[in-house]
Amino acid sequence: MAYKELCSLCKGNGYITVVVKGQDEIKQCWLCESKGEKEYSQAEVDDFIYKTYYKKGEKHANKSKNR
Repeated sequence: MAYKELCSLCKGNGYITVVVKGQDEIKQCWLCESKGEKEYSQAEVDDFIYKTYYKKGEKHANKSKNR
């Protein structure tokens, strides 16, 4: 199962406006490859949760052991 979120760069539009030599140019979003959203696999979601919540707890646990 894939998880999706709106692209934070183009806000779901698939295109962004870039200023080049003082002029606005419309470019395809390179972050989401012009899809408007980013997809994450279950493994990526699990890894994010682990790094965010469990690794954070280990830092505090290691500090208290050293005291």
